[in-house]
Amino acid sequence: VNSVETFSYMHFTIRHNTHYRYSRPVQFGPHRLRFHPRDDGAQRVTGHQLSITPTPLGRNEHLDLEGNRVTQVWFEDEADHFDIEVTMQVETLRRNALDFILMPEAAALPINHAHDVICARAYLERIEPDDAVTAFAAELSLAVNRDTLLFLNDLNRQLFADFSHRHRDTGAPQSPALTLESRRGACRDLAVLFVDCCRSEGIAARFASGYQKGDLQSERRHLHAWPEVYLPGAGWRGFDPTHGEAIADTHVTIAAAAHPRDTMPVSGSFKGDGATSTLNYTVDIQVLED
Repeated sequence: VNSVETFSYMHFTIRHNTHYRYSRPVQFGPHRLRFHPRDDGAQRVTGHQLSITPTPLGRNEHLDLEGNRVTQVWFEDEADHFDIEVTMQVETLRRNALDFILMPEAAALPINHAHDVICARAYLERIEPDDAVTAFAAELSLAVNRDTLLFLNDLNRQLFADFSHRHRDTGAPQSPALTLESRRGACRDLAVLFVDCCRSEGIAARFASGYQKGDLQSERRHLHAWPEVYLPGAGWRGFDPTHGEAIADTHVTIAAAAHPRDTMPVSGSFKGDGATSTLNYTVDIQVLED
């Protein structure tokens, strides 16, 4: 009897609408939009629709240095509103977060990046070096005899279990030192602390932004952030300290970068004397399992 192994995928349909309103008509500078999911071994984009109002004068689709899809737009006329409406369909493909075999140089810390140092350098540079963060990471590393996977697991679980998690709509991530000292932060704060701890122990790490399956019954959904680490033999792998789990098929990555600022969904400027702006957004996430 022949047996056939079958795989099931999670099918995400995500709608993210962003609305800026201005107190008077303003002139827009060029804007960079990051709303297109990455297409790699962990996820596959099956549909993507992006609508922008007012209609841009020009539009440039490209990849940035870190492989993220960017839509650059520029405008001619003034306007008192800026609306971005995106609908995407994505299949997540990885069912097992540990479906890999590490290369020998990755088994123990610090990972030897001699063969890929040029590519890894940006992901090893500390965000805001701090002695307390360095000591915190070193203590975790020594407790597991510098075993790479045990260190990542314990760091992930400790940030989940011992830190208070809170949502914050706006603002850049806190410094790693502040998050460690206060023992609280939003998902992006925990991600930055995780990344900095990894870099202090010789693991290339980056900041990722996108969406999570989460509670599908929640009335209010948001963008989510988490760290990813580069493990020779495994590639880039995500961990989510907000939930204390390694990531398999429950997250959709939009952008990932060495620095959080390079994952922002909207970046740009406007000019208008005395003009003020407000931001409102809605996120709807639906998930079906095949």
